[in-house]
Amino acid sequence: MQSNKNKSIDFKSSVFTCNKLNCSGCGACAQICSKHAIDMVEDNEGFLYPKVNSTKCIKCGLCEKICPYNKKETNELDLKECFVAFNKNDKERYISSSGGIFILLAKKIVEQDGIVFGSAYDDEYLAEHICVDNEKDLEKLIGSKYMQSKIGNSFSQVKKFLQMDKKVLFVGSTCQIAGLKSFLKRDYENLICVDFICLGTPSPKVWKDYLDTFFENELITAVNFKDKKYGWNNFALKISTDKKTFCCVGKQTYYFTGYYNFLYSRPSCSNCIFKGNTRASDITLSDCWGYANIAPEMTDNNGLSCIVCHSPKGKNLYNEITKDVNWKKMSFDDLIKYNSNYNKSAPMGERRESFWDEYNVLDKKELFAKYCSPQEIPTNNNIVKKIVEGFKRIIGVKL
Repeated sequence: MQSNKNKSIDFKSSVFTCNKLNCSGCGACAQICSKHAIDMVEDNEGFLYPKVNSTKCIKCGLCEKICPYNKKETNELDLKECFVAFNKNDKERYISSSGGIFILLAKKIVEQDGIVFGSAYDDEYLAEHICVDNEKDLEKLIGSKYMQSKIGNSFSQVKKFLQMDKKVLFVGSTCQIAGLKSFLKRDYENLICVDFICLGTPSPKVWKDYLDTFFENELITAVNFKDKKYGWNNFALKISTDKKTFCCVGKQTYYFTGYYNFLYSRPSCSNCIFKGNTRASDITLSDCWGYANIAPEMTDNNGLSCIVCHSPKGKNLYNEITKDVNWKKMSFDDLIKYNSNYNKSAPMGERRESFWDEYNVLDKKELFAKYCSPQEIPTNNNIVKKIVEGFKRIIGVKL
């Protein structure tokens, strides 16, 4: 009998061929390997990809079978029940990225002695998935992190808790949830997955270099990618250090400008196969863009969320929090109309290739200035701005 060691297998996914358009970096392949023959290794753009240790690999093919890119499925039973809502608790709503819905879902799970998995900051303010079993630590998971979150061994931890009959809430990107579901191999009634409408996953390397460049020799103490100082629909990037607090409207920063120009999103984001009817989540959350037409009576610029319930257990969890939210139904057509990224992949930026060609050539300040300079405020607005600032100085208002 031919041994697994010598078996010839036609490997098609990025596990062996490293086709970056077909790898989201979910890490399911590394976690499923009983021989620990696969490591997730950072490439030159700062994204993790599987690297196979040929001396450990027995060519069983399990990593190929588990890869979500080889298991594309359509969710024919998708409920597509949509709601607009915001958290009645003003503090929870304000510190959240949108309407404060996630924290309510998470608290319900913890109240039932369950476990919540989500993205938190590590000591360097990079994103990583952690598990939380108490309400106090849930705050670590609040807020969008505009970079790819390291999954680590989260899938294995989820499986362990599920087998202990713990209720588990897993929050992640659409591709991460596809990876988790594929890793688990079957559905668990005590698992609820929540994803979000995604514009693309930025490189953690670029984020780290951004901090190192513009906050050199400063100790970062807090980061908020969607601070609401200037309002939810004009959110700001806020970075606090031991020396200062930087707070600027996101679209006027280098980091968000590069992100919106798709200079450093993961390559697979341009070929996302997990959007639309292939979503494996129970609930999808997003900002309620189009609020002026969808729910003008609920708009106060403090945050408004769209919720899509895909499964009965997702709808049941949402029903448990309705007493804590102001809400109304919305149509799925309106969701798609104002949140087109529900279905659409993030394109490759026109200057993406040249950005990375010069990434290690130019000084980082020069690089960001060349590729990520925000659009200038129109001249007439500059004039108005100067007039207002001058008036404030005259009347003694501190700028």
